[in-house]
Amino acid sequence: MRKLPACFIVFLLLWIAFAFPRCAQIVAPTGGPRDSIPPFLVSAVPRDSSLHFNSKKIELSFNKFIQLQDLQKQLIIAPTPKRQPQFRSKLRSLTITWFDTLKPNTTYIINMGNAIEDITEGNQLKNFRYVFSTGNYLDSLEISGKMITAPTGLPDSTAAVMLYNSTEDSVVTKEKPVYYTKANGDGSFLFQNLPHGTFKIFALDETNGDLEYDDTTEAIAFISKPLKVDSNIRGITLLSFLEKENVPKSSESAPAVPAKGKEKNKKLNFSAQLNGSQQDLNKPLVINFETPLKETDSAKIILQEDTTYRPVSFAFSADTAHKSIRLSYKWKEDMPYRLILDSGFVSDTSGLTLAKPDTVNFRSKSLSDYGTLTLHFETANTTNLYVVQLFLNDQMIHSSPVTGNMWKQGYLDPGTYQVRILKDDNHNGKWDRGCYYCKRKRQPEQVYSIPDKFTVKANWDNDYSNLKFTFPVIEE
Repeated sequence: MRKLPACFIVFLLLWIAFAFPRCAQIVAPTGGPRDSIPPFLVSAVPRDSSLHFNSKKIELSFNKFIQLQDLQKQLIIAPTPKRQPQFRSKLRSLTITWFDTLKPNTTYIINMGNAIEDITEGNQLKNFRYVFSTGNYLDSLEISGKMITAPTGLPDSTAAVMLYNSTEDSVVTKEKPVYYTKANGDGSFLFQNLPHGTFKIFALDETNGDLEYDDTTEAIAFISKPLKVDSNIRGITLLSFLEKENVPKSSESAPAVPAKGKEKNKKLNFSAQLNGSQQDLNKPLVINFETPLKETDSAKIILQEDTTYRPVSFAFSADTAHKSIRLSYKWKEDMPYRLILDSGFVSDTSGLTLAKPDTVNFRSKSLSDYGTLTLHFETANTTNLYVVQLFLNDQMIHSSPVTGNMWKQGYLDPGTYQVRILKDDNHNGKWDRGCYYCKRKRQPEQVYSIPDKFTVKANWDNDYSNLKFTFPVIEE
């Protein structure tokens, strides 16, 4: 066979490369789907749920390289040790070194929450627990319940729920709990592997992490009587509340000092609380001031009605903070009004008055601007204890008792409203906080939050039937 010339072979190879470029193209591998599987425990020495435990070290092995994230925030060890064990992760293993002296015949729970995750993708091993007993059996009793924020009726997901062996009232202020757990996102909590015994139960919205009630700016929840645990206990409701209202420190107690180079304000400023330039038909006209008032003279205020500017009489009152006044009048719908304020009708605590007489022109709303909301409940309130609280943009705008199975309110601005039901134990029409430090401990009044949203349209009777709320039976 005749041998082909070398130059022909080179030419042929170049022609193939240019004629079929896609055949010669090299494509990098695209890779597979993201790994979303969390690590899992392969082995434990000593094994999980061991009896007669007496080791100082626990070796846990996983199927993936792991790391610990936010362990201190998620770790719960019960009973609470005096000295925290040491946690060290390396490659696929986690070592827990125990420093505390273990109690005899006691079940221990190490709950690490979601702190264990794989290094590459951060997939979390959810609710990881390791349990052992220094005795010949594992305790198995449970307590479960729900945390509720008392003034709103909504779940409290930030609370630490705590159990104490001591039944003294002061135990929550001076001792660490024997057992504690954290509320879940829906407010639920669960204690597991509890022994038989009697416990005091508390909950705190922990701001400083010390698990002690040492500051009344922390919300607290409690059950007055000790819990005797000889079987599983379900359905506990804990109502968290602040014993004292959080009020920002006021700077009004001391006179204001003007800044250097700035002249002190020479006049008293005010603003009329109107809805745009309109006055609500069912509310007083409110005049707000920047500084506390010392003297007011309603005789130097003139309210005029209609285009003829006919003077009308009104009721006058000042608020307890002395920073606003109210003019109450039965406003006629869609009517022009004029308010004339004499410069000397009011003065503040430093003697400032208006620089000159002033006039406020406004118009009252029309009935067609409002809607009516009617609620029908599946069950009836026969106790006269329940109050409907109506909220718009998280601000309570109205509250009134519900009688029977229907509640109705008019003069509502269009919008989407929320409803809460207050169990008004003392019939004063408002929510009352509890008191733990009182001689006779008092629970806060309970509020039930209805999850539905209620849309109110203008010039419309907005009727909602068969609300899924059952008025609780009152225990005598």
